[in-house]
Amino acid sequence: MFVKGQVYRRRNLHSTYGGNWQSGITPSSSNPLIFLFSGQSGEQYGYTDGWKDGVFLYAGEGQVGNQEFIRGNRAIRDHVDNRKDLHLFLDVGDAQVQYESAMVCIGHDYSQTRDRDGNLRRIIIFQLIPLDDSIDPSYEENSSESAIDATSASQLRDRASKTETGGTASVRDRQVTVYSRSKAVKDYIAVRANGHCEGCGVAAPFITVKGRPYIEPHHIHRLSDGGPDHPRWVVGLCPNCHRRAHYSSDANEYNNQLDAKVKALEDALGP
Repeated sequence: MFVKGQVYRRRNLHSTYGGNWQSGITPSSSNPLIFLFSGQSGEQYGYTDGWKDGVFLYAGEGQVGNQEFIRGNRAIRDHVDNRKDLHLFLDVGDAQVQYESAMVCIGHDYSQTRDRDGNLRRIIIFQLIPLDDSIDPSYEENSSESAIDATSASQLRDRASKTETGGTASVRDRQVTVYSRSKAVKDYIAVRANGHCEGCGVAAPFITVKGRPYIEPHHIHRLSDGGPDHPRWVVGLCPNCHRRAHYSSDANEYNNQLDAKVKALEDALGP
């Protein structure tokens, strides 16, 4: 949808996708996405967005008083449950913004600072990681084949379904949990597919150097790419079907078909 590093005129983004052009957190009125705009203006309100150890720390909205989970702040926190993608843009001046990445919110923390009136207040600091970091499609590079072989399908399914983040976990622990969840799902999908594309039913196009059929995990719902990484929303596809699910003229219809197939597969296995 958007190209990393490309500069866009913000007015054009809103004319195409909707949303409030004056807000830093802008849910689209016509698409399942939320724009996040980051610039230098936050410094006057006591905070600065930026990267730290692979996590983008993004301050919530609200210039006076304690920030609460309303409007844009609630939209970020609940973006997975509401099936909304987060797209981060950096302000480059002259009403233009540069696309950074699709992001996933893995948690939040609080910080004390002063508002524009000089009063001490609490602000929300969202912890965001790039979507591509949480769903690296390179299954073969990130999976332990011996671990898969030594684990039953039911154990893999249980592991993929129940890994969670949240609570008082540290930022690093949340990152690790997201990556672990993603790997667990990929491991399980490889076993469930049993060497065949779950889209077209054809055998995997080749055997990997580790002796396993090559199948790519595809997240049926875009928001699930970085949110509820769960077997119910992931299908094992051959490369051709995977490209179709993303780029074909009938991608929406095809993903609905895949959704029905995966639901049937998972329903048959029980809760």
